[in-house]
Amino acid sequence: MTDVNVKTLCPLPWLHLSAHLDTSLRICCNTDTTGFVKTDDGNNILLKDLSNLNEYFNLNFFKDIRAKMLKALRPKTCQKCYEIEDAGGHSVRQSYLDIYHDDTIFLDSLKKTRSDGTITPKVQSLDFSLSNKCNLKCLMCSPYASYSIKNDWKKLKLDYYDTFTQDAFQNWKDLPNLESLTKLLSAHLKHVLTTGGEPFLNQTHFKLVEYLVESGHAHKIELTYHTNCTVYNGKLFKLWKNFKKINLHFSLDAVGDLNGYIRHKSTWAIIEKNIHYFLHHPKTNCEVHTTIQAINIFNLPELYEWMRTKPNLGNLPFHIWIDHPPWLHIDILPTQLKKLALVRILQYFKTIPDKEKDYHFEAYEQQIVSYLKRSLTSPQDKKNLEQFKQLIPQFEKIRSQKPIQELVPEISTILSS
Repeated sequence: MTDVNVKTLCPLPWLHLSAHLDTSLRICCNTDTTGFVKTDDGNNILLKDLSNLNEYFNLNFFKDIRAKMLKALRPKTCQKCYEIEDAGGHSVRQSYLDIYHDDTIFLDSLKKTRSDGTITPKVQSLDFSLSNKCNLKCLMCSPYASYSIKNDWKKLKLDYYDTFTQDAFQNWKDLPNLESLTKLLSAHLKHVLTTGGEPFLNQTHFKLVEYLVESGHAHKIELTYHTNCTVYNGKLFKLWKNFKKINLHFSLDAVGDLNGYIRHKSTWAIIEKNIHYFLHHPKTNCEVHTTIQAINIFNLPELYEWMRTKPNLGNLPFHIWIDHPPWLHIDILPTQLKKLALVRILQYFKTIPDKEKDYHFEAYEQQIVSYLKRSLTSPQDKKNLEQFKQLIPQFEKIRSQKPIQELVPEISTILSS
């Protein structure tokens, strides 16, 4: 890859197929609405309509992105990753480069890409956001990703797009081409990422896994999940033995009651029990993914320390910056509270022996420190602070939750101001 500018290149436009919660196709899971793949007529494409990979991957939408990357330009569609990198963080783009930088199929495809971005596609990576069926009501979530939140949002008169919510709940159930699509994709497939909703509740995913086993290619494929760790499925657990590796990303935002407050309806004892099973499966590789927000930023060292007690889990989570809802962003906090959070985290990192600071630790340490330092240069978001002060008590009332001040005393000052 010495002749390609890796500062702009991402492997995904060459080898990745991604479907959103409502089955509309997108370039990857890390883009906003600009990432939805468009036909040359400007229309979205649903997964059920996909039958020809060559036509799909050579739409003008894809060709333009690939051509720009090869010219060391930054496609607007991929701006989110570049912004994270400019702030000193480690982006999804960089993570996929780590995986595919020496992959022979990708490098060959890259070499044979025409100047206009045309390729002969060989899909190696699959990413399905399998519906909004979920058993939790996470505070930072919406009806788009958890259908069970819909009634709460109605009670609080929060706006959402009901058509998309219904499509996300229904469209994955009515996918007539799942088996034929699996056969079409399985030959070169190496990675399958499944999110949700909660993927371990989804029957379509079980069918996909069974089809992959039947294809005879499962032993070459890694399955990756984002799970809230509240669901254990014995049937799926047994099917995993047929695959090369199972990567489990545990969606955890705190320890104990605070995680239960943020991820409403979850129980910490059940989470720990399931994590024990996941960690001891012979094919699993596990890590924690944490959504950074105003109500968990002070308690991150407690989560980090809990992780150190678990075998083969790593010492730091992958930190996810919250964009929506903006009233949970740490920019609602005054400067002195953001400084307090940064000091606590830096002090904690000083207690970790150097022998425990591997590549991932250093990357994730840089993630959270750079994020907090960047936030310190931003003015306090007082408009969204007012929404935080209004909505937090309302959510607590309809969910019969204890006040957040009892779990995070630092929040008291902004709720009473």
